[in-house]
Amino acid sequence: MFRRHDVTLMSDPVCRNPVQELVLEDFRYYDKDGFELNKAEQKFYRANNLPLIDCLNHLCWQEPWFELERDDLGLIIDHSMFLCRTSYAGEALNQLSYLKPSIAAADLVMRTRKKWGFDFALDGIAQDGTVYEVLHIEYDSYEYNVFNDQMLMFDFKVRHTDWRDAAAKIWQHRDQWQHLKGFEQNHWKSQFLLGWAKAEHTEKSI
Repeated sequence: MFRRHDVTLMSDPVCRNPVQELVLEDFRYYDKDGFELNKAEQKFYRANNLPLIDCLNHLCWQEPWFELERDDLGLIIDHSMFLCRTSYAGEALNQLSYLKPSIAAADLVMRTRKKWGFDFALDGIAQDGTVYEVLHIEYDSYEYNVFNDQMLMFDFKVRHTDWRDAAAKIWQHRDQWQHLKGFEQNHWKSQFLLGWAKAEHTEKSI
C-alpha cells in the first residue's frame, strides 16, 4: 500500500561554519515552533552542507517518508516526512554572538535547539467523492533516541494497517468528529486509530 523512502537523519545536527554576510532582514520570520528556516538559517545550512528542501513553499530540512504505491486506493497522502533542525556551535555561534548587540533577533537563531520530527497526513475519498482527513499527526522531540523510538513505532503502524479499512471506519464515525472544532478533530482520529490522546506533540524551537 505504501512505499517507504530510506531516510538517514543526523543524530547530532549542528551548524559550525560561519557565513559570509548576514543582514537584519535575514533574521525576520523566525519559526519559534516548527522547522521552517528564515534567510539567516538558510545561509548557515548551505554553509554547513545541510539539506534545504522546498516544503509547502517553505524552505526547511525535510526528507520524504511514505508515498502511495497506487493512486486507485481511495486514499491521498497530503504529506509524509521527517524533519530536522540544528543547533549552533563553534564559529557559527561566535558569529551570531557578535551580531547580537546590533541584530537582537540573532539571539533566537543562536539559541535554537536541535530537534527531530515527523509529520504524516492522510486523506480518504468517500464513495460520493468527498475528500476527508483520515489522520494528521505531528511529533517532535529534542532527544534523538526518544524520537527514533516513536518514529519506529509509528512506522510499524503505517506498514501493518489496512488504511482503506481505517479510512472507511473514520468516515462511518463522522457523526462523532465532524462537529468538533479545529485540532479536536485530529485528536479524536489519533485516539481512535492510534490510541494517542493528542495528534500533535510539538516542541518550541528555543
